[in-house]
Amino acid sequence: MEEQVSIIIPIIVALLTGGFIILFLENQHVGASVIERYHFIMQPFMHRLSNYFKFLSSAKVYFSIKKGTKKDEAEYVFSFKDLMDKLSHLAHPCIMSGQDYPVSKFSAIQLAGICDDINNVWYYWDDKRNYMQDYCTYNTGKADLHGKIAREYLSEVFPHKYDNMDFSISLLSDVSGEFYAKVYEPIQNIPFEYEKWNKEELNFKRWTIFTISFCLFTLVIILLLRYFTPLCIMNILTLLNIALLASCLYKFSKLESLSRKLFR
Repeated sequence: MEEQVSIIIPIIVALLTGGFIILFLENQHVGASVIERYHFIMQPFMHRLSNYFKFLSSAKVYFSIKKGTKKDEAEYVFSFKDLMDKLSHLAHPCIMSGQDYPVSKFSAIQLAGICDDINNVWYYWDDKRNYMQDYCTYNTGKADLHGKIAREYLSEVFPHKYDNMDFSISLLSDVSGEFYAKVYEPIQNIPFEYEKWNKEELNFKRWTIFTISFCLFTLVIILLLRYFTPLCIMNILTLLNIALLASCLYKFSKLESLSRKLFR
């Protein structure tokens, strides 16, 4: 029995070492590579998104609903204003801090909802322009006179593209539609892919930690209770440890393969 135990212990220690290497070295390297690529793509997007919020917040000040307009007769116009107010509110943290939103600020679902709202700013005006013009106004002259900061924000979203265009509801609509189509749509799947990868990585880490814990448990049994534990039980525990480590290697290979396919 002692001879068998002397064989089992090195096997368990080797498995334990392998588990630590997978979890703390190889997986950390793969994870760092994925995070770096994700930030490389998303940081410029978040910069443009933050400046879009600030642009809309500054430019919508000159939009107003005509006095005497009742909500029940121009509900579409009031919904349009509420939508711009909702998006403009997201500019406040950026303005107060002087920084862009961090990449991790919004979940993929939240980001999709926000960008759908941005697209709806375009859709509302594009779809009901003739109807809405009777109930709302935009002070273009005042906006052009005092809108220097709004133009600076806009140039961060679309550099120089709208420099020669006057402020108007149409400008707000066009910028919103183009932001959705040319800025968000090309990267819209990336946050979902990243969240899927994070979920897979978390499951892998949990499984690896379980494997390491089981190795430690087996080692304790062998070292402290080897005279009370049948040899067949120790052999079974050793085989289970081998199977668990093999499954970890398989899961790691799948995770590594998934990481190479991300953001392509």
